[in-house]
Amino acid sequence: MKVLIFLMMFLSILLETKGSNNLVETTCKNTPNYELCVKTLVSDKRSGNGDITTLALIMVDAIKSKAYEAAITISKLRRSNPPQAWKLPLKNCAFSYKVILTASMPEAIEALTKGDPKFAEDGMVGSSGDAQECEGYFKATTNKYSPLTKLNVAVHDLSDVGRAIVRNLL
Repeated sequence: MKVLIFLMMFLSILLETKGSNNLVETTCKNTPNYELCVKTLVSDKRSGNGDITTLALIMVDAIKSKAYEAAITISKLRRSNPPQAWKLPLKNCAFSYKVILTASMPEAIEALTKGDPKFAEDGMVGSSGDAQECEGYFKATTNKYSPLTKLNVAVHDLSDVGRAIVRNLL
């Protein structure tokens, strides 16, 4: 039943996108995750009458939102007396997400607003790599997935989609 509901929702988004925003559909076809791209862009009203730069800025906002969620989760985990094996990975992840929020995404925003997409691409690559590094910190010390896997994957995937969108501007 859940799958049917998901498919119906996806179809309605797809049909809405086809009818009202061909730019979203065309742009998302050139990304590594079409469904994530469409879902993210269509959920923001700016996508309806924007250009590719606007679509890239929407992705930046989505990355920032997930990165902020990860940073809050990390902070809560660090205060909750985590297992000893998690302490160093959480510290390293806190730094990685601080870099995303204070360097990579501001760099992408500035580059996009100033018309310099190469630096925006660098910001996207940086945030993707930082999310992967966070996951790697846990695998290296605990040999297991982290308590942040879902958020790390979300930030990584959104960053890869964002990078593909920015590449349309190069």
